[in-house]
Amino acid sequence: MRPTIDEQLGGASRLLTLAENEPDAEGVTELVRNARRLVDRVSSSWAAAEPFLRGDNAELAALLETADPTPPDPGLQRVVDVNESLRFRLSDRIRDLGPGASRDEIGTYLRRRLTVDPT
Repeated sequence: MRPTIDEQLGGASRLLTLAENEPDAEGVTELVRNARRLVDRVSSSWAAAEPFLRGDNAELAALLETADPTPPDPGLQRVVDVNESLRFRLSDRIRDLGPGASRDEIGTYLRRRLTVDPT
């Protein structure tokens, strides 16, 4: 999902760099406030990201009828990479499926995922 944790941290860093380079400029308080909000969001989602994505990878693999390719204890970035790859494969599968139970199952998964994704 976008923005990713890395993208959010990058955004916070850019906002702080702007504030740092223009310390007396109008709007610096707002830049710092927005950077703090981004950091707060990342801190609240960081701990939940890897367990969520590991579970999501397992669900995606089941929908794709394949083994979960997530290696044990790979680190967050590897789990993210596997998740993106599996989601890309699921997109391909959706295009190939006609109406029916498999497509309905994928739709149910996608709707549920939107409501529970902490990232």
